[in-house]
Amino acid sequence: MILFSCSNQKNRFLNRQYHEVNTKYNVVFNGKQALSVGEEILNATVEDDFFEILKIDPIILKGESFDQNTIVPGFDKAEDKAVKAIQKHSMNIKGKQRNSRIDEAYLLLGKARYYDRRFFPAIEAFNFLLENNTDETVYIEGRIWREKTNIRLQNNQLAINNLRPLARKLINKNPFYGELNATLSQAFINLEELDSARVYITRAANHEKKLAKKARYAYIAGQLFEKNKSFDLAIHYYNSIVDLNWQVPRNFWINANINSLRLSHENYGSPFVNEIEKLLNIYENKNYYHSLNRALGVFYLSKENDSLVKTYLERSSKNKGIDYPTLRANHRDLADLAFRNKNYILTGSYLDSLIPLISKEGLKRKTQRERDNLSDVIYYENQFNYTDSLLRLLALNKIDQRKFFEDYLSNKRKIENESLIVDQEIRKGLFKSKSTSSFYFYNPSLVLKGKQYFASTWGKRPNIDNWRNKVQAQFKNSLIQKENTETKSKISQIEIESVDYYMNQLPKSLKIIDSLKEKYNQAALKLGLIYKEKYKDKQLAIKNLMYLVKNEPDTLFMPPALYHLHMIHLHDSINIANQFKNKLITIFPESKYSRVLLNPNNYELGTLKTPESMYLKILRQYMQGKYDESLETIDQTKILLAASKWEAKAMLIKANIFARLYGKKSFLNQLNLIIKEYPNSNIAKKAEKEIKVINQSFKEKTKTLAEFKWVFPFKKDINFKANQLMDSLKQNVTQLKSEKWKITNDKYNNDYQFLVIHGIKSKLQVDSIRKKLPLSTLKLLDSNNFVALSAQYRKIFIEKSWPKK
Repeated sequence: MILFSCSNQKNRFLNRQYHEVNTKYNVVFNGKQALSVGEEILNATVEDDFFEILKIDPIILKGESFDQNTIVPGFDKAEDKAVKAIQKHSMNIKGKQRNSRIDEAYLLLGKARYYDRRFFPAIEAFNFLLENNTDETVYIEGRIWREKTNIRLQNNQLAINNLRPLARKLINKNPFYGELNATLSQAFINLEELDSARVYITRAANHEKKLAKKARYAYIAGQLFEKNKSFDLAIHYYNSIVDLNWQVPRNFWINANINSLRLSHENYGSPFVNEIEKLLNIYENKNYYHSLNRALGVFYLSKENDSLVKTYLERSSKNKGIDYPTLRANHRDLADLAFRNKNYILTGSYLDSLIPLISKEGLKRKTQRERDNLSDVIYYENQFNYTDSLLRLLALNKIDQRKFFEDYLSNKRKIENESLIVDQEIRKGLFKSKSTSSFYFYNPSLVLKGKQYFASTWGKRPNIDNWRNKVQAQFKNSLIQKENTETKSKISQIEIESVDYYMNQLPKSLKIIDSLKEKYNQAALKLGLIYKEKYKDKQLAIKNLMYLVKNEPDTLFMPPALYHLHMIHLHDSINIANQFKNKLITIFPESKYSRVLLNPNNYELGTLKTPESMYLKILRQYMQGKYDESLETIDQTKILLAASKWEAKAMLIKANIFARLYGKKSFLNQLNLIIKEYPNSNIAKKAEKEIKVINQSFKEKTKTLAEFKWVFPFKKDINFKANQLMDSLKQNVTQLKSEKWKITNDKYNNDYQFLVIHGIKSKLQVDSIRKKLPLSTLKLLDSNNFVALSAQYRKIFIEKSWPKK
């Protein structure tokens, strides 16, 4: 009987029963089990973003891409089982399916593909199910899942059109009523039709039987009503989750509680802080302390209590188990707070931590641009703080320097001991029953003292054999460093942590000390200009520029500092502004800044001129070959371009002009100046690349036949003679007539220009042509004309090495 019933092509009672039973209790059962395992893993690991409207059906884990298959196990196995059931147990006889359990197999197949984010194959499975279905329950579920898949494919309106008729017919006691209405709500949310979305999500929240789904639907309903400013209804739905207590996922309960308390406080003045603190005191909520601390941080943010905002948001960020959305929101708020308080270094740190947490490319690029805009101010703030502290330390005598390092080491030991006491208290609390051991390695106090003694006696030594031998330790340590090139923190030498060690690190060379002073002055000037031009912060600009006026550095930094202090005070106090102006004109009468103040009409600094328009003018002059005019404009507008992004770009144009007029050496000097003046800019990076290219050999690397150039130098003031010669050569040289050769007029420098014939294959051709030239043309030829290989001409032009006669 078993043998005869194995065939799926015979419509007999035994055959039908055999394949139905096998499908239900073997293949499809195992497939459903695998699918449920995958769903449980997904529900347990998915991170909901409670700061946005929640998804009805989240299927993407942290770090996953929507366009790739899921990493959750179980869905592959479910698909395999569904395919096996269809292939081996389908009884499609004369166009009619005789195995009623195949519908479940197709439904399982579609779900598995849906969760695996292969939506087009999932649609195929659901369509096949709906076209051949006889079971009403499976049919309704299949319709809902097909429209879920359409929503994932952005066919929201199609999903609405297909589900609305079913939503009108389905009674609220149907087990799929909640899921159907929730799916419709998601389609309307995607289309930003929130009024319709609220109607369907409230139906889903009111009638869903599964409490985990009910909590999700109720939370979304609360979010939508809050967005519509229907605060009473929002509180109602949040409280409906709170009332379920431990019957719903704890993250929904915590966030619903926070939102309910917040809205009640904002609208009715009910207590908020005390209630949140009560929740913090409940041990069972320890995994959600980050949400509760963030709630307090946001509360104090609305009260503009910056210190408490920072305290609670940082406390939230440090909580174990914090989810990415909360951490991302914390870093965003902390970055905005630091920026508002003009702490740009801290802002940069928060943005650096925020960028890796952002998954949306558009938002990530925007945040990266925000961080890049802070690069200059952060760079110069760090440079200023470092040089300032080092110069202050160098200004002390030896006794005070030693006392400074003694206090530093003493304070360091104190902090280490305090952290040890905290650690011991924690240990005592966790292991009260255990008696304290006097054995060295079980006594943290003795261990710490031992580590401190070792560091002060032996220093930082690599963990190798014969570590006491300093020479061998250093040698082996250098080998370890070469092998492990990826290690960032490398010990280059044996460091003994002592006062003498730190004293020896202080610079003693006058050259190095002068370099520190120059960096200090440069940072102060740059910061002053950045705060003045970029951030429009007068107080910080004045503070940094006044460092220069008080220290009275050389003429490189004082004139711009005095000029910009004059300009800052011009609108607030004419008397103070004139003091800086008089000091500038008296001490530095020949500086560019003094000339601007004495005769502003000769400088293009009108009120309608912008840094961008002046840069475009400089670029236009450069492209037209008007190098002298371009340099003059750069010189006149450098004050206007100061601290703008166009300043470094204008300096790169200047470097290129110097390359054309004065050669390789001048070009390199200008590029190095750009790197020094604008070290953190993209232009500095371009300059570094240019230097690498220039330092490479200029030798020709091709194996083709050598090409010669016939060069006719002319002084700049007799340009008419060069034009006459060009016309004469074009008329009398056959190769120029036929355009086999070409002739160009190249500017060599400010004094000379070169008329150059290109395409000559040998010097014999030049001699032959010279003999055939008419007397009128020969009279135009100067005696200093010469023939050179292309490589030689290129070197002459780049290095400006032509010997003038």
